Amino acid sequence: MNGLDVVLVEKDHHPRPKPCGGALGPRTIAALDYDLSHLIERKFQAAKVHRGSGKTSTLTRKDLEGYLVKRNVFDSFLIDKAIEAGVEVFLDNEIVAIEQLRKGVRALGVGDSYKAHLLVGADGVNGITSKQLDIRQHWSSEHVAVCISAQVPLASSEVERIMTQKSDSEHTQSFIDLYYGPVEWGYGWCFPNKESLNIGLGCRVDKARGLRDKWGSFLSKLANDKDIKIRVTEKTSARVPFGSVSSRLIGRRSMLIGDAAGFVSPVSGEGISFAIESGILAADIATEAIREKSPVHIVEYDRQMKMKHIQELKDLRFLAGIIYKSEDNLELLFDIIDKDPVMSDYFTDIFTR
Repeated sequence: MNGLDVVLVEKDHHPRPKPCGGALGPRTIAALDYDLSHLIERKFQAAKVHRGSGKTSTLTRKDLEGYLVKRNVFDSFLIDKAIEAGVEVFLDNEIVAIEQLRKGVRALGVGDSYKAHLLVGADGVNGITSKQLDIRQHWSSEHVAVCISAQVPLASSEVERIMTQKSDSEHTQSFIDLYYGPVEWGYGWCFPNKESLNIGLGCRVDKARGLRDKWGSFLSKLANDKDIKIRVTEKTSARVPFGSVSSRLIGRRSMLIGDAAGFVSPVSGEGISFAIESGILAADIATEAIREKSPVHIVEYDRQMKMKHIQELKDLRFLAGIIYKSEDNLELLFDIIDKDPVMSDYFTDIFTR
């Protein structure tokens, strides 16, 4: 808390369903200074990439280990940690407007309003913060993805059977599955939990025609390939940004973080690590701005985030343009990755960050 009074306003009640693969890669784990062991559903040491041609590539390296969590549990854990640190948390209160004051900013909720020196917008692709700050009025359909996901119950022994393999050193390793081919400009996933599979399918909004039918076909393919019965009792859907970072990350006394700023990998759709890293930096900059009594200090957030991440995201956007442009491009790229250890390590980092 660094001596600051902090209020967290969340439109939903927690825990709540959250469409997400729930993979925490090494970068995310390193950024979180918490014991996450009780949240871990499974650990993974590899990512298997299934292509439309039927070929499969395995992305891994000796020191790779990521965690798989359920997002509703993970998010509730982070809220509990915020409360322990002294944050005042208000759930079930959606912010509908932001009002600029002479010496502060006010967030107007459905029931209450909250006045502060600084505001951090973490309200995602559907949030109002970027609009109210006149940073981004709408998202292009080329820069937003839509996904469908479900938790599918499965016996632990079956999860072990279908989601583990022998590594080159003959050790057993767990893996996550990525499927290219079921949709244009997107992919499907199958991630193991303790007694369930996290299954999802997502693509760019402008390529999403027939997505529900493709979802059904994808589930049938998984059931057949893995020789399991898939029973989906409840599924969720969501939109996420996909390859377009806001040109400006700050407004008057305000900063955008995570999905609200567009910090999501346009290759993998991964956004947790970017959200954590941008949130940590925003907290540090806010502390400095309050202590120096200089709200304009938040320009440092814009500068540092662009210095640290914008080029990375531009590089990922370039790669996404190659990978998703055609199936031939994808096949050629992974044929090269299979033969080149340096390329394999590079793309392992991208897909498991």
